[in-house]
Amino acid sequence: MKKLKFLSFVLLVSLSSLLKAESAPSNPFIALSQLTSDDFDWIGAKIYQNEASSNPKYLTHWGKGEDFPSFGIGHFIWFPKNISPPFKETFPAMLQFVSKSSTPPKWLQTWQHAPWQSKLEFDAAQSSKELNTLRQWLLETKAQQAHFIAQAFEQRWQLETATIHSERLKVLNDRLQQMMSFKQGLFSVVDYFNFKGLGNNLKEQYQGKSWGLISVLEGMPQAVFNDFTPQKGLVAFIDSAKNQLQQRTELAPVERKESRWIPGWFARLEGYAQ
Repeated sequence: MKKLKFLSFVLLVSLSSLLKAESAPSNPFIALSQLTSDDFDWIGAKIYQNEASSNPKYLTHWGKGEDFPSFGIGHFIWFPKNISPPFKETFPAMLQFVSKSSTPPKWLQTWQHAPWQSKLEFDAAQSSKELNTLRQWLLETKAQQAHFIAQAFEQRWQLETATIHSERLKVLNDRLQQMMSFKQGLFSVVDYFNFKGLGNNLKEQYQGKSWGLISVLEGMPQAVFNDFTPQKGLVAFIDSAKNQLQQRTELAPVERKESRWIPGWFARLEGYAQ
């Protein structure tokens, strides 16, 4: 009798543990905590290729029509004084993060804002000692910048999904966890976040429609996740991302002529499967 009671207790404990495991919320970001320095070297090199064509000159860049320059493998933006566009400034935070492991050029310590007031002024300074030393530092710290991007991804995800209904959030976390369970999938979601954001923000939408990572994940067929394989996941992710970006160009203000970017955007997405 005592033996039967003991077996019953063991079964109950086992069942309780199983139910708790099944009901525990997904934590896709465990995958990020397991990345090694070699992994960040690989991710950094891939983002550098996607964002800067692996060309050092694009590590310090001021895009045509923009009010600010961008730096590094993630095109981290830095605002000049008295400029406040509706975007999140990212260069100061990246600089602070990477400086913990690599000393930046000394001249950066004296500037709170970007020291150039126009693209014309910035372009004229491209051969200056300041920008040459900055490019070299950015080139040497690609892995640390990749680590910063991964950390920013996790922080933004937690912040921007905090108001999403629990059932919808569980589906999103489950899908994200499956995509981050293999190397190419993890890179795809991290790179897309850096590329087009999460999208759960009115500033990242046209006519109420987003093109961010959240919309890409939700646009993937559930059947893919019911019988998930890395190959199926990558194909569905790429297809969904293309659909979101195509929709973006169709909803964008006509004067922006965003369709001209589609070939480059699609080429970048297709690189996720290579």
